[in-house]
Order: sequence, then C-alpha cells, then structure tokens
Amino acid sequence: MHLKGFATALLLLLPVCVFAGEGKFSGELFGDVYWIADNHDSALVDMNGTWMRRMNLTYDYKFDESLSSRVRFEAASPGDFTSNATMLTYMKDVWIKYQSGNYAVIAGLSPTPTLSMVEEVWGYRAIEKVPAELQRLAASRDMGVSFNGAVGADKRVTYQFMGGNGSALQGETDSKKKIMGALRFWLTSQVVVEGYGDYEDRTNSGDRQTYHGLVGYKADRLRAGVQYVQQNRDEVGEDVELRIASGFIAGAANDKLWLFARVDRNLDPNPDGDSIAYIPFDPSAANTFILAGVDYRLADMVSLSPNVEVVVYDEPESGGPTPDTDVIPRLTFSCKF
Repeated sequence: MHLKGFATALLLLLPVCVFAGEGKFSGELFGDVYWIADNHDSALVDMNGTWMRRMNLTYDYKFDESLSSRVRFEAASPGDFTSNATMLTYMKDVWIKYQSGNYAVIAGLSPTPTLSMVEEVWGYRAIEKVPAELQRLAASRDMGVSFNGAVGADKRVTYQFMGGNGSALQGETDSKKKIMGALRFWLTSQVVVEGYGDYEDRTNSGDRQTYHGLVGYKADRLRAGVQYVQQNRDEVGEDVELRIASGFIAGAANDKLWLFARVDRNLDPNPDGDSIAYIPFDPSAANTFILAGVDYRLADMVSLSPNVEVVVYDEPESGGPTPDTDVIPRLTFSCKF
C-alpha cells in the first residue's frame, strides 16, 4: 500500500472514529539522526542522515465486553542505503479478538508469541529490535489464530500459542504453516521466566525450528533480562545453526532520565546479515553487538535518546581478514499519542 492508499484508508475510517463511542485512535513514531562513523562495508562509511524507522496509526474498537478488534497502518523508511523510494506503507495489524475471563482467541494478522514478552521486558523497541527480530530469525506478526491465557487465580502461569502462515506480513502462497508457543512463569510480580519454541514448514528452503529462554525483571524504574535464542535451519547439503546470547538493562536515574545498555553475542555468522535494515551485519563472521545510550523524556510520551550501536567482528571461520568494526552514533527521537 502506498501513501495515497494510506490516506484513503484513513478517510474511510474517519466516520467510524466520529460516530463509534467505543473506538479510539492512537499512534507512534520513531526514527534517528544517524552517522556511520565506521563500517565493515567501506561504501557506507560517513553516510549520515535522518530516517523514520516506524510511523503507525492504530484504530481499536470494542464491540462489547468480549469482542474487540484492531487495524494498524505502518510506514517506514527503506533503511537499505540504496533505495531512494518513498516510505513503505503497509498493514501491520488486522485482527478480531474474543475474550472470556483469563482466555482469549485472536484471528487475523496479529503479534506472534516469539517476541511479545522479551519486547515487553526490553521496553525499547524505539531504540532497537530484540535480538531474534534484529537478526531476522523471527517476525513480530503473522496471519493466523492465536490462543492466549492465564492459569489459576493468581495468573502466575500464562501462555500464548499460535498457528500461522509463516509468511509474516506477506500473503500465503503455499500449504506450509508455522506453529509457535510460549509458556511464561511469573516467579514474582516482577520476575518472569519464559520458554518458547516453534516449527516452520517451508517450501523453497529447509524447515526451521527456533527456541529461546528468557529470564526477565520488570519494575517501574528498572528492567533487565538475559535471553538465549537458537534457530536450526535444515538446509539442503548443510544444516545451519544460529545462536544468540543477549543481556540488557534499563534503569531510571530520575523521573526524566533513563540509561540503557545491551550486548548481543551472535555466536554464528548470519547468512542474512547484509540484508538487515538500518544496520547491516557482515554475513561472514560471528560478532558482538553493543548498544548503549540515555533516554531523556521531554514529556510523558516524547523522548530524545542519544545512543551508539557498535558491532565487533570475530575472524571469519573461512579465513581472511577480520571485518572492520561498525560504529553508528544516533540521536533517536520517539513519541506516542
């Protein structure tokens, strides 16, 4: 969908917004002023500019106490350093939800179990994607049916299972499917342990299985977590194993200033690394990704966040020179409304 179609869709929704008492609009945007100070790809060194990594507009509607729905449009800069195309616009959420007590069923294009909890604990999607999504091991959305719920009166055990097309935001073109499931144990009101697994049946390349474990801490003024992710790809000729160990922390220095840091140890070269938007990785070498910065809150929903992303590479397993370190200082701006 192009920007013209985006505007048309908003105009069609406007009467619903005006006359529906149970509906509401909300939105979010974030982007960066960036400078590539150094990079493994010499063609990118000293590139700089401003991009929007996300702009979305969401309409939520509640039919009654049990039924609700969401439509979300999203737009983003290409982030590939080669395209001069206008911002890409697409549907991000289109779903209907049935809720009964502690249980819910969602049908349509909706969030996957893969990233939901780690994103909640990390809390800084405006700064960077969580490890599995950043390295293109997983997608944040899929078209399918999701079952969510809690067990027991204290809701200490929660779950999310989903059967989807496995095509993320794209349409279905085959009979293959993806099954995902997450089980979460709240040891206290602030400490959560999650186990996750999925199986993706693929047509044009080998099947994939992804697993992760997460231990997270989430309080009003402090968040922290450690995560291990592994994806096995049953490729023709040679299986591929991608492993990530990650740790992060974010804490409030005062009411307006937060500090955050994250380290991802990418234990294997990522064959898809050079196609990662905004921060391509060298696909030939394992690496350590480092992110650190501060978040200054101009208002409750508006932030400016000076930060830096650094990627330090190992020597390639196939030999040859070690790729140069990537260094990307950024000023990230974000707001919600």
